[in-house]
This record gives sequence, structure tokens and C-alpha cells, in this order.
Amino acid sequence: MNTTSDNLELERVCTNCNYCFLSEPFASDFVICLKDPEFEPYLDEILEEQDFSRCQDLVKQKRFPWEQEACPDFDPMESSDEDIPLSPELSCAIDQLAKDGNLTSETIQQAIFEDMVDEIDWAKVPVEKYVERLDNAKTPEARKKAVQGFGGLISQKNKAAFNALFSYLKDLPPPTTVEQTHLRVEILRQLKLALNFQEKLARLLVKDLFRTPSNNTTRGWYTAVFRFFESVSADIAVEALAPMLSSPQFSYRIKKRVKNILERLNDYW
Repeated sequence: MNTTSDNLELERVCTNCNYCFLSEPFASDFVICLKDPEFEPYLDEILEEQDFSRCQDLVKQKRFPWEQEACPDFDPMESSDEDIPLSPELSCAIDQLAKDGNLTSETIQQAIFEDMVDEIDWAKVPVEKYVERLDNAKTPEARKKAVQGFGGLISQKNKAAFNALFSYLKDLPPPTTVEQTHLRVEILRQLKLALNFQEKLARLLVKDLFRTPSNNTTRGWYTAVFRFFESVSADIAVEALAPMLSSPQFSYRIKKRVKNILERLNDYW
């Protein structure tokens, strides 16, 4: 089919230039210019993975509105009278834009970009840069965002993302501050998205409780772990939690909580 964009006369604005690129992945009100030499070291990451992690500050400094008047290096997007093969999803999206009266060069560019994102096999996306981002995070908010980045991949069945975040949790020392407890809770929230690895996660969580004292600081972690077990199968819960009932390490209150979980799951006791 012919894309309707072939009939649009492109204005000399940056959004109609081949060097124009969204300043954040998936959607943005701002763009960056890939011809800017300062972006040269990051082009592979930006173009192949929509990964801005190493140049976030530069992007914030350099980004500008879509409709900015183009510079002398303006390289207009090519239009053609020839048929251009589109995916069925992209074709439908463009047709819907036309029906709604929203068909412009900007909305077409956004639709094409979203279609490209949809074509990415997220289950096989490498996670090295996600690991690096988490390891280099210096603030609680930065660590939380880095952990949530893993969650998006885990929800798309990216096994490497689960294993990397799993290993990160495994290597964490017992929490000694509320802030550290909150980080663990967020990690567990993302790991729970991997339904195929509940048994592996259950074993790690109980092992972690054996090395984590129960006190006011860690109460939120214990609560999050027990809520996880309330959502898994009885077989997984019984196998993982049973050792806690015979250990003198845990208080009567904690053991009672464990028994209540198992009773609700399958009348185990």
C-alpha cells in the first residue's frame, strides 16, 4: 500500500529530518539531533536498544521541541510513490489516524517508531547495560528505577533479566535500614513477574529470611515475602516454608504466620 505520508509536503522542521530522534524511548515531547557529534559515542545504544542510560544528562541538555525550525543540515525524510510494505499493525494504526483526522508527519513518525518497538524480541534483549545501571546507581530513586527496568524485561519472559536481578538480591547483605528494606521489596515485586521461576524464587526468599533478623527495620521485608507465599501453589509454599517451622531461630509469631499461610493454601495443618 502507499503510505499516506507520501502525499504530505514536509516542512523544514526538525521532526521531518532523518537526524531527528525521540529524546526518550517509546514517547516524548522532545527530540535530539543524531548529527550532533556529542551523541556519536552513544549512537549504537540509542538506535539499537533505545538505551539512553549513559547519556541521560546530555539528552536533557540537548533535547528540543519537535517543531523547531530545521538547521542547514536538514535531511528530509524520503517520500516515494512506490508501495512500501507495512506491518498489519502499522497499517491499521495509520488508517486509524486518517479516520480520526490526526494524520500528520509527526503522528506517522510516532506510529512507525512504536511499531519498531513492538517488533523487538524483548525476551532476548541483552541485560548487561541494565546490570551496569543498577550497579552504578547512587541514590534510592536511581536504584528503584534501575530495578523497575528489569521488571519490564522480566514481564516479557526475559530469563537473563530475571537471573541478573535474582543474583543481585541473593548477594545483598541483610537490610539494616528501612531504605534497604524498601529496595528489597521493590526487587521482589519485579521478580514476581516471572511466573515460571516461583519455585526458585521461593527457595531464595526463605534462605534470605534465615539470615535476616526480624525487627522493626525488616518487618516490611518479612511481610512482602509472606505475601508472595500467599500467592503461590501449596506445593511450592510447603516445600520452602516447612524448615522455618522446625527452626528455633523464628519466633512463635512468625511460625504462626507461616502455619496460617499453609492452612489457607491447602489445609496442610
